[in-house]
Amino acid sequence: GNFVPVWNPYMPKGASPVKAPSSSSSSTAAAQQQQQQARGVPRQVVYLPSCVTRMMGPAGSDSETASVHEKLMSLFDKAGYEVILPKDLSSQCCGMLFNSRGLKDAAVAKGSALEAALLEASQGGKIPIVCDTSPCLSQIKAGISEPGLRFALYEPVEFIRHFLLDKLEFSKVRDTVAIHVPCSSKKMGIEDSFIKVAGLCAGEVVPTGIPCCGMAGDRGMRYTELTASSLQHLNLPAGCSDGYSTSRTCEMSLSNHSGINFRGLVYLVDEATQPKAQQAAAAAQ
Repeated sequence: GNFVPVWNPYMPKGASPVKAPSSSSSSTAAAQQQQQQARGVPRQVVYLPSCVTRMMGPAGSDSETASVHEKLMSLFDKAGYEVILPKDLSSQCCGMLFNSRGLKDAAVAKGSALEAALLEASQGGKIPIVCDTSPCLSQIKAGISEPGLRFALYEPVEFIRHFLLDKLEFSKVRDTVAIHVPCSSKKMGIEDSFIKVAGLCAGEVVPTGIPCCGMAGDRGMRYTELTASSLQHLNLPAGCSDGYSTSRTCEMSLSNHSGINFRGLVYLVDEATQPKAQQAAAAAQ
């Protein structure tokens, strides 16, 4: 009855637990926060790890062992951000899982509970909010009723482009990388941000050219002909050994049909960045 997912070598391992932000952040972050307090301008961010990234870590076949939330926490720390997690994080959900199965009342209930938690954590939308999974962010944006949140919500690539480019030093750590912009990110108009941010970390950025990977949440895990059809023309350059996206389930599908590991773009950005020189100097004083 297609209720059991079909196993492949790129199925994820379990994610590591999300750790509460430490009160003793790195020396770089601590120095930045002291400077901000002196100026009266706090550098804060509300971080919402999605259900997917809280459950799914890297593929068992991947040499990478850290989970998505560990990489984003690292980036926030290098940029000197104080991280705020919404209350009752372990039970928070955007509602997409229920909505996609026709459980509309449950989806609305979960979405409303999450909206209340984000409103509180962000002080009514004053503090930017990052959700690490693009389809989940799209679901949140579609369901919110509070105007104050509409312009506070970001997926990771967009947040990096608008808030972190001037706070981090980038190096090109790959010759060629592939990127796949999820359907939800295309609808939100984030394709240019994907290319720009990836281009700061690699010599050549190759879009997959695939309109949709066919995963459709978890449906492609149960109906493998969907992803096989959608990705039948996927053809990456021979020298491309890494792929990046912002949807863990899409990355599973792309990995299985390309033979290379697709990960969140935050993995590449974290590897390619260091704190700005002036931040490091301030931390050393």
